[in-house]
Amino acid sequence: MAVNNEVREFLDETGMSYETLRHPRVFNTIDEARALGMEADEIAKTLVINIKGEFAIAVVPGGHKVDNHKLREVFASKHARLATEEEIRRDFPQFELGAVPPLPGILGLPGYAERQLLNHDTIIFTGGTHTDSVRMNCADFINMIQPEMVDLCRWEEEEMAA
Repeated sequence: MAVNNEVREFLDETGMSYETLRHPRVFNTIDEARALGMEADEIAKTLVINIKGEFAIAVVPGGHKVDNHKLREVFASKHARLATEEEIRRDFPQFELGAVPPLPGILGLPGYAERQLLNHDTIIFTGGTHTDSVRMNCADFINMIQPEMVDLCRWEEEEMAA
């Protein structure tokens, strides 16, 4: 398999430089990082957020979990939550389940990105399949998707204070 055609077309239309990476079939960012010989935080994890039936895309470092309190705060809704597998399967059938790319422009959805992503020079994200990833300059990625920069993750300092 190769990077999803919709993903490739979108990236090509932007004119941004990117590289595709093939790897063994993986189903989460931790395994993707291992397959590529990277740290988990070098992989961007795509989250599909459901806010009362409306979707948004959030991008976070792969080695961190979303803080549900922050999630609800960012989306100003006590009903904000991660989309279910069934919702993703139904509403994003063009991508393999669990491999929705962090490209809200493809989907016509609002985009959000964890501020901590800005600490990286490059970003690697799913190409819409479980065997293909995309690597590009992080600043180019942020310019390309134009997300609202937010604080969604729980960080070690917060975990120690809790």
